[in-house]
Amino acid sequence: MTAKVHPLLFDLERIERLSWEDMFRVFPPPLAQTLGLESAEINHALFLMASRVPQFQFNWLAGTGLNGDDGQSIPEAVERFRHAGQRRFIIQIPPGPNSGNCIARAREAGLVEQPLAWAKFCRPTAGAPVVNTALTIREVGADESALFAATAVAGFGMPPPLASWLSRIVGRPHWHAYLSLAGSEAAGAAALYVEGDFAWLGIGATKPDMRKRGGQSALLARRIADAGRFGAKYAVTETGVPQPGQPAPSYANIMKAGFEVAYVRPNWGEPA
Repeated sequence: MTAKVHPLLFDLERIERLSWEDMFRVFPPPLAQTLGLESAEINHALFLMASRVPQFQFNWLAGTGLNGDDGQSIPEAVERFRHAGQRRFIIQIPPGPNSGNCIARAREAGLVEQPLAWAKFCRPTAGAPVVNTALTIREVGADESALFAATAVAGFGMPPPLASWLSRIVGRPHWHAYLSLAGSEAAGAAALYVEGDFAWLGIGATKPDMRKRGGQSALLARRIADAGRFGAKYAVTETGVPQPGQPAPSYANIMKAGFEVAYVRPNWGEPA
């Protein structure tokens, strides 16, 4: 029996893809060369790789089985990862019309389904939540791009040089960047990408010493409201499905913000 396809599947995948494509588009060339960065379209799926970064967050194939892809993107992507020596990658397979073919292709390539899957969330932008917090939330412009990027990098625990990348999205078309502040000190950062009826909420991070103050909930609420103000009808985001015995604050915050799980997207990768 074929699983029911979410009616907004293509739109939810598309807005996330547009966001990541644009982020990779502005990667500083010297840093991209250092990281072995590569992006490409493989049979209509999006291939992203940082061959010198052994983290799946920078090495994945998205949109398999969509837009005419029947899974043929998977063996080529796997070959590219392996040829580059990158073993920490994931193949994301949304529950679409060709997901069965994609799963078969992943198995043929020697991949296994990973324990951590990603939940895809969606909610209308109307009726944005109101969050009470002592933190101040504000949108920032190009003059604060460095502060935004440094805060996001600190929140994620990324290497500081990556701030030169994230700073470049501030002020670009479709993008909106935000900070949460405790007085004059930046506490957290988040971004919003709006295109047509859909808005992607991403790059949400809080510095470790500023957590548990409601900052991420407030940043979610502000972005949902702004997405509606900028013309979007739906807000979209994603995070990992909670694992047994492990905290899942991002998942909990997203649910509290009124999002619903549209579907779960399994990740396939190399055996442990």
